Amino acid sequence: MDDSKDLQARSAGAAKWSLATEVIVKIISPISQLVLARLLAPEAFGMVATVTMVVSFADMFADAGFQKYLVQHSFRDKEDLHANANVAFWTNFCVSVVLWCFIAIFNDQVASFVGNPSLGLPLAVACLSLPLTSFSSIQTALFHRNLDFKSLMPVRLTSSLLNFSSTLALAFMGFGYWSLIVGTLLANVVNAVGLTLLSEWKPRIFYSLDLLKAMFSFSGWTLLESFTIWLSTWAGTFIVGHFLGATDLGYYKTPVTFVSGCFGIITNATTPILFSSLSRLQFNRKEYVAYLRRFQFMVALFLLPLSAGIFIFREPLVALLLGDQWGASTLMFGLYGLVQGPMVLLSYYSSEMYRSLGKPRVSTLVQVVFLVLMTPLMTLAAMQGFDAVVWADAGLRVLLIAINQVVTYFVVDLSCGRTLWSLKEPIVCTFAMCAFAWLTYGCAFGSWLGIALDIFGCIIVYFAACLAFPKSRRVLLKLVKGGGLESF
Repeated sequence: MDDSKDLQARSAGAAKWSLATEVIVKIISPISQLVLARLLAPEAFGMVATVTMVVSFADMFADAGFQKYLVQHSFRDKEDLHANANVAFWTNFCVSVVLWCFIAIFNDQVASFVGNPSLGLPLAVACLSLPLTSFSSIQTALFHRNLDFKSLMPVRLTSSLLNFSSTLALAFMGFGYWSLIVGTLLANVVNAVGLTLLSEWKPRIFYSLDLLKAMFSFSGWTLLESFTIWLSTWAGTFIVGHFLGATDLGYYKTPVTFVSGCFGIITNATTPILFSSLSRLQFNRKEYVAYLRRFQFMVALFLLPLSAGIFIFREPLVALLLGDQWGASTLMFGLYGLVQGPMVLLSYYSSEMYRSLGKPRVSTLVQVVFLVLMTPLMTLAAMQGFDAVVWADAGLRVLLIAINQVVTYFVVDLSCGRTLWSLKEPIVCTFAMCAFAWLTYGCAFGSWLGIALDIFGCIIVYFAACLAFPKSRRVLLKLVKGGGLESF
């Protein structure tokens, strides 16, 4: 029990530093995107989405799932941990260099395969990120394992600020999509240098095939899981780009980037903590479930009203954040926001549970089932046009939630009904907020001041409703006073 309390206290401290970092970073990102959306055409964002798809695919193979292994596995001592980290580092680095060389040599062929023959050179340059991220991925995993998010904060902020300033400067100078590529590379350089200097572990000349074999018994499934997640994440991008072109791909992908940025303030700050903490509690079923329920409840208090709010105010948000030229993406923006909160709570967190229990193959199976259903449905939708794609994308995300909840029941013995019942307070409060918005939104429409007051009113109604419920009130008051998961 003392170990559990200590873990909860450490995770609460980690959450504070992680959340502070994500708030600043996610404030920087939307500001950058807001300006870039007015400087660059939707086609440029579509082209960058294609480049990012290829880079993320190669980076997935370079990492080979070793990050998750280093966080989840129990090692004999620090020397054993560092030896495994060293093997993971050199494997990542060598694989990333080989992948970059392959893409650089066959850049035109790879670009043609993903539907943009003109992107050969940008693709080769962007993939320089592969060897750069290999210098920071292992250090990041070790910081996550120790719940040391305080040390990650200065590096993360510096790289984000450099990305922000360099991307905007190049965009103003007329470099188009090159500004996004170069900004990302500079940020990766800062991450690689900064985390290597801060990390207690440093790469050394050591390698062991026996350790690699032991790691790959877990990481092999994690890699396969990452591949299926990559497919389910980017299959829509590939299909839309192939059938509808770069412009519609920009309308499809840019709302996802913006909305994910909003949710990322919370999810990027909490998901590594959840995985690390559940991994430590995997042999204590009672504490494992109790920690998970507390975690889901706290995050739901903020994610559920955010989802509803993005959908309700989708039109003014698109006009404000993206500009008039992005009107066609309004429904995509709203529907993606509506399903994203439930996706995090009932799907993303399920995957973290499978991994924390050492069962990445379960997540792989879920993704395979989803891909079998998603690929033909998304293809049929793309053949019907962009509006069909928008509705199909939202429906498929709901389908993934359903699949994960069924699997969670049989694998982890957690029922969807009990999960939803444990979240009844934030669900009811969100419905109360939606009722208020439904009554007042028509009056506010057409006036920016009216819309701002309506949004403020929704926030007041939501948190007033939360204070009427005992558990929500207790959690919010503890959070305001600086408490965390150990406080409720």
